[in-house]
Parts: sequence; C-alpha cells; structure tokens
Amino acid sequence: MLHPKNNRIDYGEQLIPPEGYDLAYAVGTTYSLDLEALMILPVALFYAQKLDGNPDELRYDMLDAITKAADKITVYYQSGQLKVPKKYHHLMAYWEKGIQSVTMPNHVSSFHPKVWVIRYESKEKLSPKYRVLVTSRNLTFARDWDVAFSTDGEVSMQELTNNLPLVHFLQHLNSVGKKNIPTAFINDLMKVKFDIPDKFDTLEFMPIGIKNPKTTKIYQNPVTAENTSWNEMLIVSPFVDKTTLDRLQHITKQKPYLLSRKDELDGIPNETLQLFETWQFNQFFEEAEFLQELEEDGIEPFSQNLHAKLFIAMADKIPHWYLGSANCSDPAQGRNIEFMVELKGSKGVGLKTKDIFNELTDSNKTDGITLFTPYDHENKASVEQQKNIDSAIRKIKYDLTLLPIKGMATIIEGGTAYNLNLEIDARKLKLPSGFNASVKPLPEQNKAGVYLVDQSINNIDNFTGYAETELSIFLVVEIYNEDVSYSHFLLPMEIELPDSRLNKIFTSIINSRDKFYKYLAFLLTGEETNLIGNSGSLKDNSLLNSEGVFSLGGIPIYEKLLIATSRYPEKLKSIDLLIQRLKNESADLEEPIISNEFESFWQIFQTFIKAK
Repeated sequence: MLHPKNNRIDYGEQLIPPEGYDLAYAVGTTYSLDLEALMILPVALFYAQKLDGNPDELRYDMLDAITKAADKITVYYQSGQLKVPKKYHHLMAYWEKGIQSVTMPNHVSSFHPKVWVIRYESKEKLSPKYRVLVTSRNLTFARDWDVAFSTDGEVSMQELTNNLPLVHFLQHLNSVGKKNIPTAFINDLMKVKFDIPDKFDTLEFMPIGIKNPKTTKIYQNPVTAENTSWNEMLIVSPFVDKTTLDRLQHITKQKPYLLSRKDELDGIPNETLQLFETWQFNQFFEEAEFLQELEEDGIEPFSQNLHAKLFIAMADKIPHWYLGSANCSDPAQGRNIEFMVELKGSKGVGLKTKDIFNELTDSNKTDGITLFTPYDHENKASVEQQKNIDSAIRKIKYDLTLLPIKGMATIIEGGTAYNLNLEIDARKLKLPSGFNASVKPLPEQNKAGVYLVDQSINNIDNFTGYAETELSIFLVVEIYNEDVSYSHFLLPMEIELPDSRLNKIFTSIINSRDKFYKYLAFLLTGEETNLIGNSGSLKDNSLLNSEGVFSLGGIPIYEKLLIATSRYPEKLKSIDLLIQRLKNESADLEEPIISNEFESFWQIFQTFIKAK
C-alpha cells in the first residue's frame, strides 16, 4: 500500500487528462508555491506530458500551455509563501492572473491544503469527469517523501451528499480569491461518484478550518475531534508538538506508533515520547542525493526529508486512514485551513496500524529500503533557539504581507524602457530589534534590495531602465537578522502595467517566420515539441509545394486547417489570435513574421471564423 518502490505516484501523471478528454478547468491549492514549478505544470494538464520539462528549455507545447494556463487553472497559496525563482522567466507574467494568495486572520494560522480538483471534458460529448488529488506535497521542486491519494469520477444525474465538504471547500476558495471558479465546475461536483480504492469501503472528503455553511460550524480535524476514541494509532508526520501528542495518546488505548523527523522529535520532552513507539526518518536519505555514488548527471541534488502526513487509527477492528495536509500539531486541529481524506476499510486486511508500521520500518518488507529507524532519546539536539528565530520570522513575514504596496511604471522620456517607483506604507510595521527587510523588483539582477523603514511611508525610486518585457507585479522581499538573510519571498503589488506587455513577451520568443510556422504546425498537429530556436529550420517554409498544394515543411497545412474548421473550430480562433498578435508586434520589421502570402491565404479561414 505504501511500498517506497512499488507504490509511487507521479505528480505529472496524476494531472494528465484521461484518454479522450481535455482539461476544462482546474483548481489547485498549496502552502508554498514555486513559479518555476508552475511553468511546467500546464504541459501535463493540457498536453498529457510528464513534468520533466525545464523552464530554461522552452518547447512549443510548453509555450502554448503557459500562455493559456491562467484562463483554465487557478492556484491558491499562502500569502508570503511564493518562492523567489532562481532565474526570472518573462513567461511567468502569464501566470499572474492565475495564482491567488490567501491571507489568514493571524500569523499563527496557515492556508495549508494541498489539493487538486480537475474537470475534464470529452471530445465525444460524453459526461465530464473529475479528478481529486489530495497530497501532502507543495507545488515546488522539493523531493521530500510525501503521500498522495487520487480518485476519478464521472458526472451523473444524482447529487451525492458525500461531496458536500469538497463543495464547501471550493466555495470557501471562491470567497477569498479575486478570480471566480466557474459555477458549473462547483455545481457538477455534487453529482460525481468518485472511485474508492481497492480494500476500502468508503471515501470521505474532510476540509479543516473552514465554515460549514449548512451548520455554521468550523470543520474540525477528525483525528482529534471531540468524543473520539481509538484502539490503536499510527502517526506519520514531519511536524509534531507536545499538545497534540498528549491529546492523541490520551484518546488511544494502546501505545501509538509515532514516525517523524529527528529535529522535530528533539523538541519534544522524553517523558512524552516514551508514551509512543517513536521512530525517526532515516537520516541517510536526508543527504543521499549529495553522495558521489548516487549523483545523476544534469540533476541538481536536493536534501530530502519526511513530509508525508498520515494517520491510521483503529476503532472496533476497522481501520480509518486519514491523509492529506494536516500535521500532528496544534495549528492543524482547526486553526489552519487543511484538507484530508478518510478511507475506511471493513476487513482491514493489510490496512491496520501494525501492517503499515512494519511496511515502513522493516527493510525486509521494502526491498532493503529502511525509511525509519528507532529514535535515540539520548542523542537530542537543542532546537529552542532556532524555533524562536523561526517564530519571529513568521510574524515579520505575516506583517509584511499586510502592507499596502503600490507601484508605478513610467516610460523614460524619448525611450522605450521604464522606471519603477514604489510606495510602501509601513506605518503599521514594527520590526523587532536586529531584524531588517528589503525589497526590489523581481526581474532586478544587478541592484541590491532597498531596506524598508518601519513606521513610515517608503517612497523608492532606485529601480530604473526596465524593458516592457521585464516588468512584473512581484517584488522580492528579504528578511535579515543581524545582517544574515533568513527568508526571501515574493509579494504582489498594486500596479498598472502596459496592455501590450504579454504580447511583447510572446513575440520576443516567437520572433521569426520560421518559429511562427513551427508553432502553427504544433497547433495543428501537436507534433512539433522540439525546443524553440534549437530544432533547426524548416527545409522549405513556402506555402505552396511543387504540386501547388498548400503545405508547410511537408505538413499539408490546408488539409489540417480544413479538418480544424469542421472538428476543432476553437483551434482556428487560437490561430487567428496568434496571427493578429504577431502581425501587430512585427509590423515594423524588415521581414514581418506574417507574410503577405500567408495573410492572403489566411483570409479564407477568417471568413469562416466571422461566420461562426
């Protein structure tokens, strides 16, 4: 069930549409969000490709998916947890309207769910399908050990009350975001009968920390809910605290199993840990990728640690599995917004706490992989100082997310570059002694950030000379303690940017007739997935071949367009928008990207689009 070799879930594969279906709309949630990871995610949702792309190596399918992603995908994340990319890509601008930050009412609460709800629609007009992916993984490049659950279902005629908590979760997202989730997307979700995995009998969706509009009560964590009692329990959690461990030990009759990180267990008193069968994540895996014998060419090594959240509880010999985003910590009991699923099995064969504990700790059952080792109570490290710094940083970060930030981009007189002026109202900000915070525009490569002056209005005009394609709504914010950088993240600002910015970014990539023809070939056939600019030129980019047939590099373009006219008219609209975009931006070039020959040819199909 949780075998580290045989039961692996590939994130990209879980987003790929079912055979015969296309993405209609997707909603994702995460605590932390990496814009570079977001760059390659749409390829799985739109073109059924695994998440093995590289933002530095742009393909035609990646370009097309990224430029239309925000229309069909919305991702919600915790405000202050948008990661600074290692390298800024201009195409990140296309995601600006597709991501929504969520600000919690106080700094000790988090927006922490990791869920995907995806609607796919059939090319043959069959009933739409939905997929729900519940995981403990954030939308980043981290390679920590996580746990995930995926289920599919088809829209039926009957509403199912089991789906109400999932609907309430989406309705809550609608209430906190600036971008509305389509009404049909939420309404049809009530009619989906989701698949239940083998060995289990029931599936329940369990949001935590949001209001149930039917009862007006807050959804609580089902593992620690009032009047709950368990016979046995297995706890797998990267973060733990004494308060929650005491509660779980109190409501569990037998000694619970506890599997966590060493640094977290070090912060728990031994008298508490002795009430559990306590195991730590194998420290070999934490730095395994840095070992010379395990290095892989072209792959940057990452530290790994435990990030999975799984609770298996037994009541009357029935196993209850709870997995998702909630840690074994006090915030996850209702203060945070979390999302879990409950899977319940009547027979319990292979699903019981002891079964899974053995699977995770006995290397004989996992092909020699020892994921967890017994915790050494005598070898504790002090974590108090680091926890105090982390707590201070968390409060500062939250206060910074509340600051009104305004920007103004003004074109330099007589030129084409822009100056950026910032106004940051920090009158309500009070930084603790020894701490500082700086800001700078995301695309800025050369200048250091400007330190904020707390309890005052900051007017900053240090940042100048940006091309239109370099403008961004995001600022890089960095927090220092005694001049040591402890945290850096992105915050959006309120700013009006030129309407032509996205067009200019696109045409800075598709900047030649040859690239346009290849992109057109991809839109028509889906087969041109080479790297843009590195795939060689078409041998013949004229529109008429030797037989007088409209073709492009051997592709019968006229025939493909006729097929699109009858079967996929939406493709024609996409191509028409592409042509107009490139025509406007390249009109002043010595060799415009859209030739007169092609424009005359395209007028035939424009007539059809207008008629439709």
